[in-house]
Amino acid sequence: MDALIKPDIGLMFWTIVNFLLLAFLLAKFAWKPLMKALDDREKQIAEDISGARKAKEDAETIKKQLEQTLADTAKESSKRIKEASEAGEQQRQTIIAQAKDEAQNLISQAKTEIEAETQKAIAAVRKELVDTTMLAAQKVIGKEAGKAVNEKLIEDLLKDIKVK
Repeated sequence: MDALIKPDIGLMFWTIVNFLLLAFLLAKFAWKPLMKALDDREKQIAEDISGARKAKEDAETIKKQLEQTLADTAKESSKRIKEASEAGEQQRQTIIAQAKDEAQNLISQAKTEIEAETQKAIAAVRKELVDTTMLAAQKVIGKEAGKAVNEKLIEDLLKDIKVK
């Protein structure tokens, strides 16, 4: 067991030579490619982070544009609804005005018709009154006077009735 604890100079020399040779070989063949791979990986990660930031900024820009578009669309919709409401109110007022005009026309036409019918009725009553008066006068006088005299008497009588 003592042999394991005692340092052997030859073994130490070869261990150091092996270590230095391995370090040299690693430095020459493995260290540079390993460092290059690490550098490439670091650059790739930095590019990915930069791309993610750029994508996030683009997404924020698109989000703002969409919000603005949505706000503009809401304003436009509100404006169109208001215009449609105003147009509807205007059309309502026009229809009401036309209905009032038509009602006035119907009332005027009805009044004209009533007046015409009243005049016809008065004329018919006059004619009936004239005929009745003529018959009464014939009975009282006992004879028929001339047509012109009868009409004159009746006209005078009707004028007296209108005045009173």
